[in-house]
Amino acid sequence: MNQRIALARKAAYEALKLRKSQNLQLWQAICVYDLAEELGLRVHFNAAPSMEGMYMNLSSPTIILSALRPVGRIAYTCAHEIGHHILGHGVRVDEELEDIDIDRLDSEEYTAECFAGFLLMPKIAVSHGFAKRGWDISACTPEQLYVIAGWLGVGYTSLIWHMSSSLKMIASRRAQKLVKVSLRKIRMSLLNKEVKDNLIVVDKEWFGRPIDIQVGDTALFEHDIGFEGNCIEPMRYSPQKRAYKAVLPGIGRCFSKRGKWAEFVRVSRKEYTGLYQYRHLEEPIDE
Repeated sequence: MNQRIALARKAAYEALKLRKSQNLQLWQAICVYDLAEELGLRVHFNAAPSMEGMYMNLSSPTIILSALRPVGRIAYTCAHEIGHHILGHGVRVDEELEDIDIDRLDSEEYTAECFAGFLLMPKIAVSHGFAKRGWDISACTPEQLYVIAGWLGVGYTSLIWHMSSSLKMIASRRAQKLVKVSLRKIRMSLLNKEVKDNLIVVDKEWFGRPIDIQVGDTALFEHDIGFEGNCIEPMRYSPQKRAYKAVLPGIGRCFSKRGKWAEFVRVSRKEYTGLYQYRHLEEPIDE
């Protein structure tokens, strides 16, 4: 147990050290793929059904990620592979993991898994996300956790377990109840409409990273926005909800009509495969 604590502390130290070295504030959300690119890592998405990710410490260090996973899970896997890189591990292949028991992982996998959590969800960022929205962590709702997870770019259950086991912000018994709430139910509560693809909620407290979604996903804005570009379009079923559907790969810009808030929206093809740097290229127009 003492060894595991030491490994977790090392992982936290290296994750926060990396943020500092890249001028990423501890209270901001980050795009883990942009970070990988800044570190000189090639990020490649692959249609691999039985693999989460892979790190190869070659002359050109490379991360390979399965494009067939939920978006939050892919981002977490990318952070995990960055952990292998920063911690000096060799070639690692992370096979498909369902209901992972972190305590059964070997020391390198355990450290990389802890690194990912502290890189994407440092305690200051989680606390800041709730405080800026005026939400009480001790009484947080599934919908509030879902919004924070979307802002941080991680999965709903990943955020809950990290807040419970690593950050000690949620009691274990409460965490067990929260993870049982279905994403379908949460999305229905937020949008008053069933959503088959991913739903992300964007409010005026969104900062630190672009709004990254895939074709078919829905972005729900909690304030009136203007939009430049053609990669998303408003959904007509309920204008007052300010819901937009991602329709084309590309990059656009949204901005508040009542204030100074603005952010880029980046849309990729669903289950995109290829190099990350080409993920948001617009589709060629047929003549």
